[in-house]
Amino acid sequence: MLRRIVNNESLTIENIEVGKITRTKCALCYLENITNPDLIAEVKYRINNLEIDSLLSSGQLEQLISETNRLSVPETLSTERPDKAISYLLNGRVIVIVNGSPYAIVMPVTFVDFLSSPDDKNLKPVFANFIKIIRIIALFITLLLPGLYIAMTSFHQEILPTELLFSILASRDNVPFPVIVEIILLEVSFELIREAGLRVPSPIGPTIGIVGAIVLGQAAVSAGIVSPILIIVVAITGISSFAIPDYSFGFHIRLYRFLFLLLGFLCGFLGISLGLFVYISYLAETKSFGVSYLTGFSPLDHVKGNNYFLSPIWKREFRADFLNSKKEKKQENISMNWKYK
Repeated sequence: MLRRIVNNESLTIENIEVGKITRTKCALCYLENITNPDLIAEVKYRINNLEIDSLLSSGQLEQLISETNRLSVPETLSTERPDKAISYLLNGRVIVIVNGSPYAIVMPVTFVDFLSSPDDKNLKPVFANFIKIIRIIALFITLLLPGLYIAMTSFHQEILPTELLFSILASRDNVPFPVIVEIILLEVSFELIREAGLRVPSPIGPTIGIVGAIVLGQAAVSAGIVSPILIIVVAITGISSFAIPDYSFGFHIRLYRFLFLLLGFLCGFLGISLGLFVYISYLAETKSFGVSYLTGFSPLDHVKGNNYFLSPIWKREFRADFLNSKKEKKQENISMNWKYK
């Protein structure tokens, strides 16, 4: 499919065998006249220096060639969409395909890539940027909302409107557990319902998820185990987690919201602020094949062609400069000759 779409002699696909027993074929794909040779050499070096007996999937290869980081953030991007893979390929990145696996591994990646969807470039910039703003809001809601709720109800009641505070206190009158027990119980229950909905047969999977959430939530409120407002907080958090396009990064955010939940319970806003400071510091330290994870934000000297928000398509002249591609520009200054000739 790559050959069919990229009909150019510069498309290079090198086969590399990995695994002493399985001898699994891995295809290293890049555009010879665009991709940085140092990046190609680095990817080749990591794959050729794997001493393992077997390789069965692209997920295993992804773990074997990624550096171990403290936050366990994904350093490569997996996709099964040919248009998304080719978009990264044309921008000067390297793609690795494992024989027998439907996913292509893209490298290097930055924080911006995990919040972007290939459908964004098919929309007008106004619509695409609106969706991108929604994704940023969903990211912060997924990561911080439970922690902020427990911090406000436990330490910072003065910032809540009086009527809302009275409503929260009244809803918790019959609840025998501390708020931390409530929210952990609901968060774990939501994750169980999500996982069960994925594992059961597909015709009844969505039904189990919807009916299970409604029935269990209503029964828990009626039994006085949890408060109704907390049901709303957990539901909004769960829905927001589905707005993150990449599964691996979404899983990472879902996992770390429990850490911020604990920080909010122990120290309130101070704990969440310190946690964010440490979290962002580690993100800035993380590198994906020599590229800073927060490129475009930190450092600020690599912003050309790597903006999160999309400009009009006739202004997208440059490839991302942190890739150091052989060809800096991907279109001319005046691309619409029919209009400006």
